[in-house]
Amino acid sequence: MSRGGGYGEMGQKIDYVFKVVLIGDSAVGKSQLLARFARNEFSLDSKATIGVEFQTKTLQIDNRTVKAQIWDTAGQER
Repeated sequence: MSRGGGYGEMGQKIDYVFKVVLIGDSAVGKSQLLARFARNEFSLDSKATIGVEFQTKTLQIDNRTVKAQIWDTAGQER
């Protein structure tokens, strides 16, 4: 987490930035969890993540602007 001083795409002040990494086995729903949170989307058909993908979401929590940078990793085969 980093605190304060930054500005978002629309010029709004960002009070906090959190970086979150989703890890886990293959085909457990990491990408779908991210899609639901960041874009409010869900699909039963999805492709495996190759490498790493990320998305951001800006939220208002207790009159503070919080930006989440969420990284989606590829699951590991055993």
